[in-house]
Amino acid sequence: MNSDFCSKNGVITMVPEIDEGVSLERIKEFPLEKLLGMAIKAEIGAKKFYESLAERIDIQELKNKIEWLAGEEGKHEALLRKIYAEMFRGKEVVFPKEHIGPELKPVERELQGVQDLLELIRWAMKAEEIAAHFYEGLIDMVDTEEKKRLMRYLSDMEKGHYYTLRAEYELLLDWEMYSQMMHVGP
Repeated sequence: MNSDFCSKNGVITMVPEIDEGVSLERIKEFPLEKLLGMAIKAEIGAKKFYESLAERIDIQELKNKIEWLAGEEGKHEALLRKIYAEMFRGKEVVFPKEHIGPELKPVERELQGVQDLLELIRWAMKAEEIAAHFYEGLIDMVDTEEKKRLMRYLSDMEKGHYYTLRAEYELLLDWEMYSQMMHVGP
């Protein structure tokens, strides 16, 4: 695993490179059953990530958006479980060791302030971007037009999540502007 160095408050620390999981070029190497298991696992992980992140956010407007994202990821999980049940009748979902996108585990530690929040949002943006491309790749692998439309829908939703996070990220970059907007209204 490669690492980069960053400086925070004058202290240089090592930042591990993010494990982005199975590359998008390799997804066609896996059977659809395994890919759906990876997708369901990713949606569960994203929901837990957003729930954990929301618990640590004091900015109510941002907290509401992050909670909304958690709910959306739960809906995606339900849709994917439905597809899995239809395609692989009577089989329990198997969660492979491989994963798509970065595993969103850094929220186990306490946020230390806006800079950590920015880092987590950047990471979440990357995960949403990878998920959108992953679902685009599944379009040609599912067997009905209805499932193809669902994969397009999931891809578009993940892109929407990316842009929601990006807007919040850009506002947080200018903390003063964000705090002023909180008093102006929606």
